[in-house]
Amino acid sequence: MFTRSYRLFFKTQLTVVSIYCLIISVPVSAEPYGMAGCGLGSMVTVWKNDIGQVLAATTNVSFSSQTFGITSGTSNCTTDGIVRADRAQEVFITYNEEPLELETARGTGERIRAIASLLGCPTHSVELGKLMKEKHSFIFDKTQGVDSYSRSKVILSRLKSKIAEDFDLKKACLY
Repeated sequence: MFTRSYRLFFKTQLTVVSIYCLIISVPVSAEPYGMAGCGLGSMVTVWKNDIGQVLAATTNVSFSSQTFGITSGTSNCTTDGIVRADRAQEVFITYNEEPLELETARGTGERIRAIASLLGCPTHSVELGKLMKEKHSFIFDKTQGVDSYSRSKVILSRLKSKIAEDFDLKKACLY
């Protein structure tokens, strides 16, 4: 169909354009994922071209991996400013409720320092511990028929209400 000279001309042009692209290529600093964003699709390294980005976006939507990645900080997603602070506080209380309650009864401990940090006042953990000890029965009041997730919200809400009543902690904590 094509003559020999036409094929040679076509191959020569292709070679010249390829060499030109290699020489002129400029390094680009970018995120570890493409336009499809973070998520499971961003983990497949061969999907960095345009069609691959469509596949990556489809994968992210199909498996809800982007949403999960954003909230958990996985799959090339970061949690800097994306996860709401109150959600992190709720999760912490959910998984640390019993030990936090024990430390609160004493007024000191590792988990009190951690919750102080999550509330935005890591330098005031001693004051927060004292407040939590004084208000222990209110903060950890056993509510009937509440699951652990809802209970963590109740505990956090009660704790924040007591912080709001304390002059120094109200100014120090960002909660």
